[in-house]
Amino acid sequence: MNSRQQLEHRANTYVISLDEVMRQFPESERLRLRLSAKLRKKPLDIGSWAYFIRGKNESVRDNRGTPVVLDSFVESRRELIVRFLESLVGQRDQTVLTRFRFLEQFIDWLSLGGYREVFASELDAQRAYRDYTAYLNHQVAHQKWKPLTAVNAQRQAAGLIELLYPESSHHILAGAVSIRAGEESAAVSSTHVELYRDVCLAIAQQGSDFILNNKPYPWGVTIRDYEVVVFPSHWGAVGPFKESPPPYRAAERRIATVEEYQAACDRLGRRKPRKSEAARNLKIARDSLQAASDDARHWHRYYVAGLAAKAYACLFLMMTGATPTEFAQFSYADALEVEKSPIKKELSAVKFRAGAKSNSYNVGRIGGLPLLKEYLKLRDWILNGASHERLLFSMPESAKRKGAKSRLADLDVTDAICKFHDSISGAFLDPKVRRLSPRQMRKFKSSGSHRAGVPPSAVAASLGHTEAVNQSTYAQATPEQLEAEFGQFWQVVRHAAQVVRERSEGATGAWTATGAGHCDGFNQPILVRDVGAVAIEPNCRTQYGCLYCEHYICHSDEEDLHKLLSFQYVINAVRKAAPDAAHAETLYKELSIRIGFILEALAERSDAVKKTVEAVRAKVFEYGELTAFWEARLNRYEKMGVVF
Repeated sequence: MNSRQQLEHRANTYVISLDEVMRQFPESERLRLRLSAKLRKKPLDIGSWAYFIRGKNESVRDNRGTPVVLDSFVESRRELIVRFLESLVGQRDQTVLTRFRFLEQFIDWLSLGGYREVFASELDAQRAYRDYTAYLNHQVAHQKWKPLTAVNAQRQAAGLIELLYPESSHHILAGAVSIRAGEESAAVSSTHVELYRDVCLAIAQQGSDFILNNKPYPWGVTIRDYEVVVFPSHWGAVGPFKESPPPYRAAERRIATVEEYQAACDRLGRRKPRKSEAARNLKIARDSLQAASDDARHWHRYYVAGLAAKAYACLFLMMTGATPTEFAQFSYADALEVEKSPIKKELSAVKFRAGAKSNSYNVGRIGGLPLLKEYLKLRDWILNGASHERLLFSMPESAKRKGAKSRLADLDVTDAICKFHDSISGAFLDPKVRRLSPRQMRKFKSSGSHRAGVPPSAVAASLGHTEAVNQSTYAQATPEQLEAEFGQFWQVVRHAAQVVRERSEGATGAWTATGAGHCDGFNQPILVRDVGAVAIEPNCRTQYGCLYCEHYICHSDEEDLHKLLSFQYVINAVRKAAPDAAHAETLYKELSIRIGFILEALAERSDAVKKTVEAVRAKVFEYGELTAFWEARLNRYEKMGVVF
């Protein structure tokens, strides 16, 4: 590297805040963006993106910006910086930082790959986006990146191209296939949600009652058909999922005797203490129990109050279906208005990812309002004269021991839900029960609303997103629904297979040969009874609907088995390679399953038929020998580009 290629820090850079991003800057390559000091102390060096060759500071404390080679300045990148800054209006500091990191990674990759004038034309932008997508797929394939990280990186790169080419970006982005993070998980089961709800309700209401009425220890919580007894210590919650620690006799709600203490140590495999040592430990336990019962502001009461508050938070999440970010924004003033007003029943929040759109979430005056009133009383006890603008807040461990004043912070909802589950698992809740995440709560609310017949637009509105997002991400059926629907589906398919078998056995010969078998009522298609709605209606001009027709016949000979297996081969080829994969899957998946059941029903007739099925299957799927009809159909699909 010659003297003109040395990395150096730019002179006269200037730092701006998020409030200034819409100002006009003639030299955007000099800009650095300051975020909240709590989030990041050094400004983001956005201006360095304008340089093809960028380096890194040797020290993380170096506050001079990113070193660059000044001669590597690319003028076309100025517009990139300006457009990106304009897109930050209304976004939170954390969102800005996340976007910056992904895009800086993209810019660095471009430089390493030699993409200098990448944003100068649509063709250059598409080539870079396509190659970057290939790089991301490579990282995922070699397990260097998680699929979700690659998805986010691709989305941010695509978003940058959309900013630069708002009218033609869809053509540019069509040059690469979107990376998928994997299939969306199914909605959580009703049983799981109901159990979690009952546990949260018991802890919230009984815990709140214990705190507000200053009841003595031990504290008992009744959950369904079992009880958990709580002593004032971090390991003092004893229920059916946990053995009682040596100092406690949970069943009798008292401190153990010396002999019981020694026996418990033996049972738990611990060193058996001498009587004097056991008596000393038991005295400490009794004193602790008495102190906690006498002190209305004992540290363990703060712990119980915090546990109850998190239980209320879980219940409110289930009812509202709010995202963690929006849930944390619910204000105390809003909650007071909901409590007092005979009309208002919504808590509001801003959805930053949707362009700072304001969303409202219904608490419900029948089920939610009583819980909100209970929580507000508990909240007053926790604050003990202090104030906080949010409805829910974080209470650190130190606050639980020394009092809550001046030690409160905004709530990290996801972290709080995780810690709450860790606290109750194995004590109040069977450790085999998995944590119920905020996303699963939203999905359950969505699927429950759909089952109740609520219009899709109303379901989407209640969750603060669009109908398209709701259908693609939040409309999965619960395991109970899937089990019921699949049970009905298999019953219908087995019935159809049985009908085909019986009719093939009793056929008289008055039938017409078709590409899928034979027909005893050609040009008179009738949909099979009890099959319900089907994706492919019976139609004698094509062979796809034959299996859904009352007149369809399949013999258990090699001719018809060859037709049926060739048919299955072709539709599976279309399912795998069709450009519109979702449509092809919807259209042909059930048809392929139906063919499988018919073949299974025929194979059960005798060992000879079973051997014939296997022999023809090998002929079709291993050697590719199809009937003339399906061979011609496959060739036509290949010419159309549907199958490769």
